[in-house]
Order: sequence, then structure tokens, then C-alpha cells
Amino acid sequence: MVRARIAIDGGGGLARSVLDALRGAAGLELVAINGHDDGADAGAAGVPASRVRDARRLPWKRHAVDIVLDCCGRDARVHLAAGARKVLSCAAAGTAADATVVYGVNHGALRDTHASVHSACRATHAIAPVARLLHDALGISNAMLTAVHSRPHDGDIALPGPTGAAAHLHRVLPELNHCFDETEPMRMPGAHASLIGMVFVAQRETTVEEVNALMQYAAFGDWAALLRYGDTPFTTALSARDTRSSVFEAGWTQVSGRVVKVCAGYRGDRGFAHRLVDTVQAMARIPAHVPPQ
Repeated sequence: MVRARIAIDGGGGLARSVLDALRGAAGLELVAINGHDDGADAGAAGVPASRVRDARRLPWKRHAVDIVLDCCGRDARVHLAAGARKVLSCAAAGTAADATVVYGVNHGALRDTHASVHSACRATHAIAPVARLLHDALGISNAMLTAVHSRPHDGDIALPGPTGAAAHLHRVLPELNHCFDETEPMRMPGAHASLIGMVFVAQRETTVEEVNALMQYAAFGDWAALLRYGDTPFTTALSARDTRSSVFEAGWTQVSGRVVKVCAGYRGDRGFAHRLVDTVQAMARIPAHVPPQ
């Protein structure tokens, strides 16, 4: 089995989720963590921890790091200059990447020459499998995305901007370049999760039953590791323990001739972190079970 030497750069919830997802991942050896919030986590993993802020002092050369998972948004070039062979940017990256990858949708496009890879965002990982499957079956001419985020309490009025999923999808699904646009996000009280709505024009007429059947077949078949089919209420379908990165919400599917509305959700970082680890394995050419592309 090929073994790749992995490092994590950055603290916070995403870094902790990535650390958890790396435990037991085939072919990956975590050798360094920089900037992690909780030194106990690093110690429990038996991994050297540091808090280097100066990018010129990152210890990747010393630890012979093959791939860095950047969870803090550094410019990928600083990791390469510090001695890493490759970088997977898990946060907004400072420079254009060699490839933008949603594992299971377009990771087959990865090449050994790709030193800087961007993981896209959580929202993209939620909607990209749905877009891929529905485009293959129905054809997507134009689409509009809307993110809906939870609102913990009425006093929380801060709202993040657009997710960037539309721009990411143009890179992940190049045959649909310029098909996607994105509206301003909305808040949903009471649901501790996020939802991505997609309204699109199909190339032929369809029905709610056909759309949901297509997604159900995929979720219980080849796409089971990435996609969950939810036909229960939104907050029930999204489990905090689920390692899948997309939950198709069948109850919210609507169709009017060729106009189709579908929704997919995600909760927290867990599923996203597992897709990051899958992507690192693909970058290291470590075999894994994946859906057909």
C-alpha cells in the first residue's frame, strides 16, 4: 500500500474534523499539525504540533510532507515553498488552483502534475452530486442556486455571503460552464444545518416521481458513500454523525414541465472532512471505492 505523509495547517472546527476523518484512513500517515487549537488532540494522535505563523518557517520540509491540508486559507504557494509536494486547500485559497475537485464527481480529473488543488466548499459538495446525476439523466440548461442557513436565535442577524458554489460548479462540471448562478443566502430558524436549493431548466419534461426515483436509486447504489436520500423532515434526515456530504431532500422536489426545483443539505464539517480525506487519497493515488464518473 502506498503511504503518503500528510500535514494539517490551521485550527478550528474544520481542522478537528479533518483530524478525526484521517484516523484509520488507508495509506495516509499524519506527520505534522500546525496551528491546531487543541494540543491534546495532536498529542493523542502522536503527531508533532506547532504554532508557526510565519509561512517561511512551516516545517513541511523537515517532516518530508507529501500533501498539506490547508484549513486556514493560506496561499498554496507558501506550502510548496516550505517543502510540501502538494496542497489541498480546504478554505478560500489565495491563488488559482491547478484543479477544483469534488470527490466522487470529478476527482478523475486529478493529475500527478497538479500541485495545488482546491476542495471547493461544503455547499458545492452538497449540490454537485445532485447536479451531476440530474444533468446526466435530464440535462441542465440553466440553474439558480440559493443557500439557506440555520439561525440559532432571533438575535443572530449576521448572514454569510454567497457560498461560491456556482463558480465552483463551473470548474467541477465544465460542460455546464455559465449555466449556474447564485442568489443571496437566506436564513431558516430552527434547523441546525444548511440547505442548497437548485432551480433549473431541464432539457426535457419530467416529474417529481422521476426526479426523486433517480436520486433514490443513486443514493442506495453507487453513490451511497457520498449521498443520502432523505424523505423525512429536514432536521431528522441530517444526522450529525453522518459521513456523507450531501443529503437529497426528496420532500422539497417540485416540477413544472421542464422547470425543476431540488434541495440538498449538509450539517457541519463531518461529511466535508471525509471528502477531503478521500481527495487526498486520490491525490496520492491510493485506491478507494468511488462512484462512477
